[in-house]
Amino acid sequence: MELTSRLFAGTVTGVVIVLPIATILLWNRLRGPRPVRHAQRLGLIALCQGTAVLLAALLINNSFQLYTSWSDLLGQDGSLGRIQAGNPVAVSVGARSADKPTADRPLPNFKLFHTSGHGSSQYTAAITGPESKITGDVFVWLPAQYGQKPYEHVEFPVIQLFSGNPGSPSAWFHALNGPAILQAQIDAGSAHPAILVSAQINVDPPHNPDCSNIPHGPQVATWLTQDVRNLIISSFRTETDRAGWGMMGYSEGGLCASKLALQYPGDYAAGVSMSGDDHPDGDLLVPGSTAYYQNSPLWLLQHRPAPPVALLLTGTLQDGSTASEAAAMSRAAKSPTVVEQLIAARGGHNVGVWKAVEPAAFGWLSRHLGVAQNSALAAAPPLLGGQG
Repeated sequence: MELTSRLFAGTVTGVVIVLPIATILLWNRLRGPRPVRHAQRLGLIALCQGTAVLLAALLINNSFQLYTSWSDLLGQDGSLGRIQAGNPVAVSVGARSADKPTADRPLPNFKLFHTSGHGSSQYTAAITGPESKITGDVFVWLPAQYGQKPYEHVEFPVIQLFSGNPGSPSAWFHALNGPAILQAQIDAGSAHPAILVSAQINVDPPHNPDCSNIPHGPQVATWLTQDVRNLIISSFRTETDRAGWGMMGYSEGGLCASKLALQYPGDYAAGVSMSGDDHPDGDLLVPGSTAYYQNSPLWLLQHRPAPPVALLLTGTLQDGSTASEAAAMSRAAKSPTVVEQLIAARGGHNVGVWKAVEPAAFGWLSRHLGVAQNSALAAAPPLLGGQG
């Protein structure tokens, strides 16, 4: 049984229910000397407690998608993916513009993707980044409009999604239900069609590189902003200008979205941080070092020239320092940088809070990505949501 399967969760739930009943029925029927009977009763109690803890851990894991398989849990994934990883073909933006992709003439790196088993709108690939040399998984979701006749020549905006740490890129497609939420916003006219991309950020377990280029270590920022971005541009009909690219992440991924948007304003126009910190908190960037500061969103806002990007910081007043850090980043922003906040009164640091804010976050991103230059998308139904 798979770690995250309903069958496994149902089996554990059944055991948690049955064991206490069995304990009551067997309590006075146990045989043997008194020490033996006491040991048997303690064993039954331990089984009840152990299975209850197992069920709680399983529910937490399934909610956050911390580990998606037994091999992931046991740390046995490692280098096996490298054998199957594809090597993307380099394709310049100019060459792509001269030869517009269509359904009958796909882009060269599309062949690296295969459907993920959740419908033809979802694709996955394992690649080795030519610049970062990092090997990881990339998940892609295409809106319904991507395959429709009126949109066959449209180049779509892209939203890169980042998970937490620990976490899996597939969490956005399962636990957070991002594709269904965005499609509902599109159908309601509250967002323009966009492609969702979720790439692996936890590439050096058990270390947490904070989506950064670590000195003498993994070059995760290069992986996400160059290798993954170029893979998507050379595989799907996407906008190539910075105005058509945005980011969104939760928890550790929120830090990634805000800092990468500030670090790479030539490639991205907007980012949404859901409950993300204003500073790195991993184990590879040493606090007080130059690399630590250069990967801190608050420090970047305070000490670097203001880039023309927009950030939305979401969280709750009950989630530790999330609200105060969002306020500090907002105060530090200087024009033309825009930092807005969406802070709820209640809620913790969990999937329920992040799913609740997704509709507003997707709508906000849609308003800040430059679709006006794309005539087909500009002709889509007007946005219904208010300004974020």
